[in-house]
Formats: sequence, structure tokens, C-alpha cells
Amino acid sequence: MRHIAIIGSGITALARAWQLTRQGHRATVLECSDQIGGSIRSHRQGNYLAEEGPNSIQVNSHEVDAFLKSIPGLEERVIRASDEAKKRFILRDGRPHAVPMGPMSAITTPLWSLKGKLRVLKEPFLPPIDPELEESAADFVRRRLGDELYRYAINPLIGGIYAGDPEQLSLRYAFPKLYALEQAHGGLIRGAAAKMLASRKSEMPKVDKRIISFQDGLAELPSLLAAALGDAVQTSVLIESIEKAHEAWKIRWNGEEHSYDQVVLTTPAHALSKLPLEPPLRKALAFLEAVDYPPVSVLSLAFKRSEVIHPLDGFGVLVPECERRSVLGTLFPTSLFSGRAPEGEVLMTVFIGGERQPHLATPDTPALLKTVLPELKSSLGVSGEPTFVHHKHWSRAIPQYKLGYGRLLSQMEAVEQDYPGLRLSGNYREGISLSYCIEAALMA
Repeated sequence: MRHIAIIGSGITALARAWQLTRQGHRATVLECSDQIGGSIRSHRQGNYLAEEGPNSIQVNSHEVDAFLKSIPGLEERVIRASDEAKKRFILRDGRPHAVPMGPMSAITTPLWSLKGKLRVLKEPFLPPIDPELEESAADFVRRRLGDELYRYAINPLIGGIYAGDPEQLSLRYAFPKLYALEQAHGGLIRGAAAKMLASRKSEMPKVDKRIISFQDGLAELPSLLAAALGDAVQTSVLIESIEKAHEAWKIRWNGEEHSYDQVVLTTPAHALSKLPLEPPLRKALAFLEAVDYPPVSVLSLAFKRSEVIHPLDGFGVLVPECERRSVLGTLFPTSLFSGRAPEGEVLMTVFIGGERQPHLATPDTPALLKTVLPELKSSLGVSGEPTFVHHKHWSRAIPQYKLGYGRLLSQMEAVEQDYPGLRLSGNYREGISLSYCIEAALMA
């Protein structure tokens, strides 16, 4: 049995602590604030429920499914997204168009022109890029699928996932599965076909892929993990020093010194400099200040159902950069999960800012409303005033895996080699989705 200190209490920290505990180790989670969960935050106000960070979890592997089921009390709190969640919209010429879900709808959709659709037919015959070269997400999509599919499919998708700039994001590190698909199978269509064939031949039971949340919002996940871990989770901790001492790590917190076999730092990259690390280690980690976290404002708005023309029959609508709008996208929480708004009302979650327009991600709620309400009126047919408003401003939101990110990952590995027993972990390293963070905890 080993004793591991985990600094921070986001999903990366809590998932790792729970996995280590299940393996028979002892984990202690140290959180400086009085709030656990990191960016996972749910705000309940009467019958309204707003998410301030992630809105759902996509369960797409046996490992994540089994891990979630291992958390006491979680299964009875799970809410599965409705079938309408499968439907996505992309704005084109000011109108939301459903993203095709199959070959026939891809042929008939007005989202893309005939020329754009025909360009996709070239994709299986294009060679993969030289693995020695690094390519942006934008260049990759234009090369394989053409400019129109980039502008009216992948550009808005990346804006919704990363709040990022596809011209700057590295395909290899921001979207490793797409990169691997091309390298292993020669292309996207060939890769998708190969995966489908392998799935049919596999004797493993199929994963029940689904999107889930919880009755009182996503914040129930860290709360249930913390409850399962009990006293292993310490909040409002004053950490005075973190030092390497021979084979052990010494951490002084709340006036007492404790010894650990390993230390896992799960704070955001930009917050590592605030930890009381010994000077050589702080200097060794200074390169992580280069990780960019653009600002994002999350605005949750409820309206009378009768005051919204669009049926909101889907997950949400994403906005391409070329549409020159002020929002990145809008989710439809009341179409996904029950208990998000009173009967007769609908809730929308609007995202503003990111790499595309960082100046619009303001903490000023009235100013944000002046920007957002006209957008919702023109794109979704919203009229009237909102019945509920909740605003969360993230001055540093989502880490950006930009071109050259591989050098930062190599430097992280080098620091860990120089400091045995130290581990750097978080969404700036293992991927930004909740599923990636959980999978990383399972592999640790």
C-alpha cells in the first residue's frame, strides 16, 4: 500500500483518489478552497438548474461505465439524455440546420452545397500526412474534407468543444483519435469503416454509449466521489510547503508535516506557480505558464416556451466563425434532461468568448445580455424577457492544445523523471473531456 497526496479536487483528482482507494492504496485529496469539483459546478435556484461548467458526461467505454457504477449511490441519481440529444444544429445564413445523421440526410441536407458534398468523396483517396509533420485541426479538415465542411462542420464543433481557434490547435494533440485514425487506416472514412467492421467481429459486449447527468446536476458526481472517499478529502487546507525528501515527499499543511510516497498535482497549469513548491521545482514547471486558457462566459437563460419559435429538439446549436456572430453556441438543457426549468419554460445555456472573441467574455451580466438576446431572437426566434438569468464568467476556461504542444508534454515527462514520485495530471495533459480525465485516472 502506498500513500499518495493529490493536490486539487476536480474530477481528475477525485477519480484518481477513488481508483487508488479501490486498488488498496491510501489517497489524501488536499483542496485549498471550501468547494470541491473544480470546474464542475451546478447552480440550483428553485425549479431552475444551471450548469456553470461541463453540462454532461459522454459514456463511451466499458471502463468509464464500470468506474461510474462503482461510486456508491450514483446509479440511482443518473439521468439519461433523451433521444433528442442525438440531434445537433449548425447555424448557416442565420438559420439552424440539423447536422446529418446518416448517408441519406447527408445527401439532402441544405447545410452543405452540392460542391461541398462532392468534395468529401475524394477523402478515401487522399494519402495520410507525414507523421513527422504537425498539422493544425483546420488544415487537416480542409485537406481531407474541403473548405466548406471545415467552415460549416468542424469549425463550429471545435468552437463548441475547446472554445478554441482551429487554425492554432494541433490535430495530433487536441484530437488524437482523429490523428490516429488517419495514420492507422489512411483516412477518416476508411478508418470509420475499419472500426465498424472490427466492432462487428468483436466478441466483447457493445458499450451502452449514452449521455448522462444527475438529478441535481453534474456537481453530484464530485459530491458522491467525495462522500465515498470520506475523510480522505480535506478542504480549506492551507498548504505551507511541498518538498522532495529522499524517497518521500513532505507536505506541510494546516500546521503539520505529512509524508507521502507520491504527489499528484491536478491544479490547472496556470495555478501551479501558486503552490508552495521548492524553488527548483517551481522553476522547472514555469514552462506550463505558456498553456493558454481563453476566457469564456456561460449564460443560462430561461424563457416561456410560447416565446421561442424553434422547437429546440436537440442538443443545441453551434455557430461557425464565418457567420460572424457573438456567441459560440447554445445548448438546450431542458430538451436533454428533466428538472432543468419549471413546466412551460425552456432553459438555454449560451457560451461567449473563447479564442474567437475573448473580449466578449465579460463578467458584466447586463452587457452580456445586450449581446446575447438579439442573437437568440434572430437565430432561435426568442421573444420576451428571460424568466431566469444565471451567469458564470471563467477568466481562464479551457486549456488549448496548440501547435507545438508536444514539446510541453515532453517537458512534463522530463520533470517527472527528475522528481520521482511526482505526477502532473489534469485536462491540460490528458484531454479536456470528463471521460478523458476519468480514463486517465483509471490508467494511472
